[in-house]
Amino acid sequence: MNKKKIILIDGHYCLYQTYFSFLKLQNNHGDPTGVIYGCIKIFNKLIEIFNPKKIIIIFDTPTQNFRHKLYTNYKKNRSPMPKNLKKQIQPLQKIIKALGIPIISINNIEADDIIGTLSKKFIKKNYYVSIYSADKDLVQLIDKKTSIIPGNFEKEILNKYNIYQKYGILPKSMADFLSLVGDSSDNIPGVPGIGKKTATVLLKNFTSIHEIYKNIEKINNLPIRNIKNIIEKLKKNKKMAFLSYKLTKINKNIPIDDVLIKDKNYELNIPILLKKFKYYQFNQYIQNIYNNQFPIINIYHTKKKNIKNNNIEIIDKHILSKLIQKIIQAKIFSIALSSYTIAGKNNIFYLSISIKNNKTWWYVCNTKKNNKQKISKKILLISMKDILENEKYLKIGTNLKKIFHFLKKFNITVNGMYFDTSIAFYYYQLSNMYQDYKTYIITMFSKTNKKYNSEKSLDCIIQESYIPLQIYLSTEKYFTVKNKKKIFHSIDMPLLTVLSIMENNGVLVKKKILQNQEKRTINTLNKLKKKIYDITQEQFNINSYKQLQNILFKKYNFPYIQKTKTGSISTNETVLIKLSKIHSLPKIILQYRILNKLNNTYLKKLIQSINKKTNKIHTTYHQTSTSTGRLSSRNPNLQNIPIRTKIGRKIRIAFIVKKKWLLLTADYSQIELRIMAHYSRDIKMIQDLSYKQDIHSKTAEHIFKIKPCHVKYYHRNIAKIINFSVLYGISPFGLSQKLNISIIEASEYIQSYFLTYKKIKKYIKYIYNLAKKNQYITTLFGRNIYIPNINSTNKTLKKQAKRFCINSIIQNTASDIIKTSMIKLHTIFQKKFYNDAKIIMQIHDELIFEIKEEKKSQLIYLIKNYMENSTKLIVPLYVSLKTGKNWKEIKPYILNTSI
Repeated sequence: MNKKKIILIDGHYCLYQTYFSFLKLQNNHGDPTGVIYGCIKIFNKLIEIFNPKKIIIIFDTPTQNFRHKLYTNYKKNRSPMPKNLKKQIQPLQKIIKALGIPIISINNIEADDIIGTLSKKFIKKNYYVSIYSADKDLVQLIDKKTSIIPGNFEKEILNKYNIYQKYGILPKSMADFLSLVGDSSDNIPGVPGIGKKTATVLLKNFTSIHEIYKNIEKINNLPIRNIKNIIEKLKKNKKMAFLSYKLTKINKNIPIDDVLIKDKNYELNIPILLKKFKYYQFNQYIQNIYNNQFPIINIYHTKKKNIKNNNIEIIDKHILSKLIQKIIQAKIFSIALSSYTIAGKNNIFYLSISIKNNKTWWYVCNTKKNNKQKISKKILLISMKDILENEKYLKIGTNLKKIFHFLKKFNITVNGMYFDTSIAFYYYQLSNMYQDYKTYIITMFSKTNKKYNSEKSLDCIIQESYIPLQIYLSTEKYFTVKNKKKIFHSIDMPLLTVLSIMENNGVLVKKKILQNQEKRTINTLNKLKKKIYDITQEQFNINSYKQLQNILFKKYNFPYIQKTKTGSISTNETVLIKLSKIHSLPKIILQYRILNKLNNTYLKKLIQSINKKTNKIHTTYHQTSTSTGRLSSRNPNLQNIPIRTKIGRKIRIAFIVKKKWLLLTADYSQIELRIMAHYSRDIKMIQDLSYKQDIHSKTAEHIFKIKPCHVKYYHRNIAKIINFSVLYGISPFGLSQKLNISIIEASEYIQSYFLTYKKIKKYIKYIYNLAKKNQYITTLFGRNIYIPNINSTNKTLKKQAKRFCINSIIQNTASDIIKTSMIKLHTIFQKKFYNDAKIIMQIHDELIFEIKEEKKSQLIYLIKNYMENSTKLIVPLYVSLKTGKNWKEIKPYILNTSI
């Protein structure tokens, strides 16, 4: 039988707990937000872990109570509340009310007394009460039905048994205990000279201070040091003891209106929540709401009708056939399906499908509770296969890519992925449209989504398809606008299919090569470690910055070169390189560090990621994790495989292809500069990019004022760094650090750059002013990118926002160019080269393909042509090609244009 649980939250404790935990957190308006953010996090965690039926938050008021009248020094030692904390109380309480959570605070009544009274009232209503607080006074409330949740969730819940172990007294004696020993936090005096051990012995024998004073003469027989002195102190300070008792004893009978403790105190107001979270920049909370992963919202809900009666369970072929007919008629539906295991044995598969103006259809197959009436999972999926694979039946869902991979196990390839809520949310986040969710959000959370420890609730399963459908229906109108439709339905959603297939294809990797490299790396690391220990004549943890600091700067007295942000002495790569000129030790430590990172970050993770069945690595590409619109790769990250170091490049040898196949890499050359030339219309840059010449060499000619024949490698290298740094608003100081030159020289380079490419500087200024005015910028593809800190009063944030203006417009445009190419090429491959070519990786401005060797010439021409012409700029896009049998040994491929 499930216990009816309530959590009473000590608001004052939460305020101070979160104030120090998130001290520096603020939004772009300069408002402190740490307390608001932290308290919401705590409330969510409490609900997630303890699954209460109800929570109430109790706050103190600034008014004095009867304890202050009894004792003028009560809590007098406390420092005034910090201003930044005080500022956040009212906004936090508004958010709590919008969450539908009751707040109780009563003038002239202390929060402890409110908690005590509520505890008593709810126990009478057959609740089990948990109190979230670190206040020792509240321990006296603990009984069979009342416990205390400590601030650190990992600690044991306090009940009457562990209180006795901790203090040697029962919880009911805590007020008596504090009246003897005092409490410095509340400035309770207690009895001078009575310590914790003495108080414990006294209360073990007499249970309360009333009993102690009734039996004062019998105390003489107790095993306490200086007992006569103790008795004397007790007698002398009797008044103080009973005063302290009155100050610490919680009143459980204060008048509280029953209206305050009814099942629902405030109305849940999602639009207000979203508005507040947007203002305070709690983007994670917003995303959690949209993904139905925000536990607080689900705690107060109206009584539900029987879900089984409201929706349709798929129990036979007849009902399944009806569902299929409904989908055929609607042509669009929302789907959720997955499987999970309980206790490592019991496998549960579930499916839910929601259709507009229809009920939700659901199916749950539990291997342990096998229902004979139900059709099998196999029959269900076979029956649905045609619809799932047919692109004319449009699919809605959350993380459709995950559904794609799940169904691949059953030989079903999902087509027609039309609307993914996670991508729609990402788009809305960029487009500042949170308020437009008002129409669906209340409906979305009218049902409970419980955190389950065993079997997933049926309610949750139904919501998984129902909620995405509501999101789609409420936001559909935004995707009919020309630009939005172009981006969302021509780029964002089609790309989801491409990425799903790429992830499924995977990348073939020779495990043995990586394992051999790992062995060699470990051997070298052991040798380097021995060298380091031999030089230093002591063993220490080379990976510990503190221990390394002691060796370098105390034992060897090397000069301090750089400090970290926290002010400690830095031991970073730059520091070790400079110290290597003084002594051999830093150089060896640097070698060790590079190899150790290579081993732990790349070799180990790559080996672990190889699929045993396919011998491939199947990374996951994310469309929604970067502010620049770029794709990111995780589990493992294939976008950061080392290329600059010789040993790093060796890892790429393991990335191979099958016999009669080739790896082909196609890289957009200087795409960012080409995009800037297009946006700025700078004639000089257009000229430098329009011919078959090297842009970095041309820039070097301009900056150094030299002829083409005099441009050396180092000139070009400096020009390359300047090209990509100045573009993103680097300062003279920043450039001086990058090039290891003086600030004056760096300033001259920047000046020379802008004298050459005059319109670039004008364009940067234009974009910045546009962003200041609109608070967003629009890319070539019509994507609106919001710049939240552009008008911030915080100078640092404003500078970052200014740099982000140019960074975002260029990066997002580059990202959309490569995404467009991926979609076009994938479509061509599916139609004409299904068994001859695959996109297997995407790394920033580079695509990596597997192609049939016999179709090489035809495919290379096609890939280059489509990538260079997928988007038309004022300057031509240029793609450089390389081919080979493994990723390291690929060589430049010169295309025969006569083909």
